[in-house]
Amino acid sequence: MQHIELLNTANMTAPEVEELYFSRLRLLDQTLKYSYAEIGVICRRVKLSQLWRQRTDPATGETISSFERWVRVAAPWANSTVFAAMRDVEELTDVPEADLLEIPATNMTTLKQLSTAVRKDPDVLLAAKTMRSEEFVEKIRAEHPMQHIEKKVVLRVSGLDESAYERVVEAFNTAMATKGAKTWAEALEMICEEAADVWRTEAEVEAIISAGVE
Repeated sequence: MQHIELLNTANMTAPEVEELYFSRLRLLDQTLKYSYAEIGVICRRVKLSQLWRQRTDPATGETISSFERWVRVAAPWANSTVFAAMRDVEELTDVPEADLLEIPATNMTTLKQLSTAVRKDPDVLLAAKTMRSEEFVEKIRAEHPMQHIEKKVVLRVSGLDESAYERVVEAFNTAMATKGAKTWAEALEMICEEAADVWRTEAEVEAIISAGVE
């Protein structure tokens, strides 16, 4: 299937369009590494046009109750990534969908950090489509130094037992629900900053108390 076929649906009925997107998303669930932007484009279109209402929920035999349920049925193994892809696509609405569909997930993070004018530059878009993430970052730094691009570092944590993992997830979700964090990465940074502030204050108080005792 050519990417452009996903955009030419004017002569199709709503059930036909929904079937096209649903079937494609099932396949993309298995090839996520190379199709991150396409997943985001599909989900954004399905949500905006409410195409999810065209599908019957296999668990109930009734019309699917929500867009979120549609995603869970279509991509049961990657629905968290699906929502992340949709958020990224929504943040890049100034970039044509046809261009987004050719940009790998590793370069979308960098693209989001650029100003609208820079990320619309044909040379920048071509680089985002064809370069490895490290090369793309270095190109932006060299040719657009005022964009202040930061390199992303992968942090992996192992050894958490189930209860500890649940507490971590609860903390991340709380930061996203109440503190404005948009991703787990932002939530982690926010939690660490607040914890560091609290511990720094506690250390200063202890130092004052110790000095008074002496």
